Amino acid sequence: MSKKRFPLRIPRFAAGIRAQELRSGSSRTWWARRWLEAIEPMGFGGRLARGRNYAISGQIVSIQMKGPDVIADVVGTRPDPYRVNINFSIPDEKVRESIVSDLRAEPMLVARLLADEMPMEVEEIFRRYGVALFPGGKIGPRKYDVTIDCSCPDWANPCKHSCAVMLILGEEIARRPLTLLELRGIITEELYDED
Repeated sequence: MSKKRFPLRIPRFAAGIRAQELRSGSSRTWWARRWLEAIEPMGFGGRLARGRNYAISGQIVSIQMKGPDVIADVVGTRPDPYRVNINFSIPDEKVRESIVSDLRAEPMLVARLLADEMPMEVEEIFRRYGVALFPGGKIGPRKYDVTIDCSCPDWANPCKHSCAVMLILGEEIARRPLTLLELRGIITEELYDED
């Protein structure tokens, strides 16, 4: 029985956002490595490698982050870019307020976050309330605490386009870890003491 062969499909050229850390194959921060470890078991499989190629070659031409919602346009083989929508679940209001309160109670944690460093204690605070800081945690009937959708015709979800977006998000989080809190519904201004 011969294996069915599909034609080679090469994506169109795009001068978009290019991954930097992925080129070297290693992440310089523990939270960037933790992000990669968290997304690998989310069903990306072989698409993660293809997504990595898309991220390195600059196929993502736009990305917008508004709280837990991420919208990106990724150039593939068709003339129009594919639209990727990613939504991160956020803790309910009471839990979110408790997390913010615990962070404010530790001014050095907030100072380190504002200095673009992610203290390990932040993940512990999230864990204390039974919610995940990094993606991949299970929530209620949903398989994961992240919803991913792409306009491409690929039947698999997540596809290589959404993998590329998740990898670029990981690089943004490596540079600015507060982005991870924003994806969980906590904005920077909430971390400042109100007094």
